[in-house]
Formats: sequence, C-alpha cells, structure tokens
Amino acid sequence: MKSPLPQLLFVLCAMLASCQSLKWRDYKSGPATQAEVYDAIDYLARTDGFGPSAESDRGLAIWVSRWRVQQTGLGRPGRLKLRAEIVLDESSAAEGFLVRYRVERQSVADLGKSLEPEEDDWEEDGQDEEREYLFGERLRRKLSKVVDADPAKPELLLPTRR
Repeated sequence: MKSPLPQLLFVLCAMLASCQSLKWRDYKSGPATQAEVYDAIDYLARTDGFGPSAESDRGLAIWVSRWRVQQTGLGRPGRLKLRAEIVLDESSAAEGFLVRYRVERQSVADLGKSLEPEEDDWEEDGQDEEREYLFGERLRRKLSKVVDADPAKPELLLPTRR
C-alpha cells in the first residue's frame, strides 16, 4: 500500500505557495547621512498622509505609520500602514543607505461590520504597490536633492512586473 505522505507534502507545498507574503521594496541612496535619509522618509510619509506610530524609532532607523483609514469602494473600509527601515548593517554614509519599505493594506470583508469595524474585523489584503512605487519615486527625488547625484545614482530597485 502506498504511503499518503508524498500526496500530503504536495498539497502542503501548494497551500504554502498560495499564501501571500509581504515583500519589501528597496532603494539605495547616494552618499548621505542617516539623519538626512530618515528625515526624508519622515517628511514624505507625513506629506502623503501617514502619521508616525509609537513603533517608529529614529535611533534604530525604523519608521512605522499608524493605520490610515480610507474607503476602498462599495462602502468597504480599508486601511494602509507604511513601514520603512534603513538597513544600517549593509550601509554607510559614504556609500549610501539601503532603505526598505512597504505599504500594507487591510480591509473589512463583512459589509455588516463595515460601518463600525472593530480590530478583529480587519483582514490582511496584501500591499498597495502603486503607493509603494510613488513613495519610492518621491524618495529618490527628495534624496537626489541632498546630494548632487548623477541621474543614474541613486537607483530605485523595483520588482519586475508580471
């Protein structure tokens, strides 16, 4: 009799592959100080409507927003959270800093709870890739003013489109 283990492993692998994981976008700045890069992230996030949360830490170079509520269509509420971090281990002021960022999205699937959703009603809804792209472009432009960067530097590292 055959063991069901290979079939079980196949089903398990297929389920894990279908799980959506959040991906970071990367940006490599030109020569700048950590403070200049962090200030640029803070300024751009605030002008885009994201307010900093208590999770943000300037010393650790982590910027996390509070949830920003918005309507996603058909009366369904959604919310966004921006996370950005400066990777200090792989960066320096002379070479530039690697900035990782993403915009997380949550929504309420149950229309009955959409008017006054509680914390348990929110479900993960992937990422807002368009807002991430725009944030990356604005970050590139903001930091290119910090240094007299060559147009080829700093470079925005974007994932390839499918």
